[in-house]
Amino acid sequence: MLIRALEENKLSHAVLLTGPSGSGKKSWGRTLAMAILCPGRNDGNPCMKCPSCRSFVNGNHPDYFGLSPEGRKIKIDQIRSIRQEFYLQGGRKVCLIEQADAMTGEASSSLLKILEDPPEGLHFILLAEKPRLLFDTIVSRCQRFVLKPLGFSEIAGLLEDRQVPSEKAALLARISGGLPGRAYELAEDEHFEGRYDEAKTLAYNLVTGCDSARQLLSWANYLSEKDDLIPFLELLGMFYRDGLIGNLSESKAAAWLSETPLRGLEDAVLLINNTIFEMNTTNVNRRLLLEKMLILLQRRLTQCQRLSGSALNRPGKPTTSSRL
Repeated sequence: MLIRALEENKLSHAVLLTGPSGSGKKSWGRTLAMAILCPGRNDGNPCMKCPSCRSFVNGNHPDYFGLSPEGRKIKIDQIRSIRQEFYLQGGRKVCLIEQADAMTGEASSSLLKILEDPPEGLHFILLAEKPRLLFDTIVSRCQRFVLKPLGFSEIAGLLEDRQVPSEKAALLARISGGLPGRAYELAEDEHFEGRYDEAKTLAYNLVTGCDSARQLLSWANYLSEKDDLIPFLELLGMFYRDGLIGNLSESKAAAWLSETPLRGLEDAVLLINNTIFEMNTTNVNRRLLLEKMLILLQRRLTQCQRLSGSALNRPGKPTTSSRL
């Protein structure tokens, strides 16, 4: 739709790209801005060879203006500082506003005045994760596109195009939530393998009940200090979700999850998701919340089964973390 509108000169003077963080809003916005400014674009795509594209890539295009929050907000002074540039004669101009939903009321009112009577050749590209925070009058003047999560094979393919091994690409595609930006970030995260191994160790220990109460408290204390706690918990939940799917379908769950009751796995996924939600939305004491979560997880995962003496030697047992 964007390509067709651009090629037919029907692109709105204001485009709003919305979607969750990591969905590709900034990549889409910058590519669209480059294409608008490119005099030699081909099928809606920037040629990447002309002086306009080269100066855009180098970050010094005179007709491109980028705004992002200063601190937590986009302030009216930021709009005012570039507004006079919009009315200079000649050619197309593009203003890309990142996190447009972070504009103050004054900045939004200033932008709205321009959108109501824009100078010829000026295009705005607004990026927003929470479009409901934008003025309705701004949204109504924009051509809106919603970027939705991609499918598993699409994410895996994008990662493989970046030379990520297929096995790792498949794993990252599963935990990326369909968000290419997040998948790329995980692929470049040098601590991912260590985080994955630790999460697998804890997942195994909770299923088998091999950790004492003291060890669970040690886990909670250790995890509460991690900067990457949320990604760690997402990995932890992934093991139980995979076990649940494997036991419900024809695919085979990991050996150490195959004897775990479905109700226990379901409860584990829900409990971990609720913990992540509480951490993201409240100012909760992380250590106390983790202590509660780990104790409940072990109880729910083991209460429906009697572990035999050989349970702790199930195939696939990970190495216990040396940090605990």
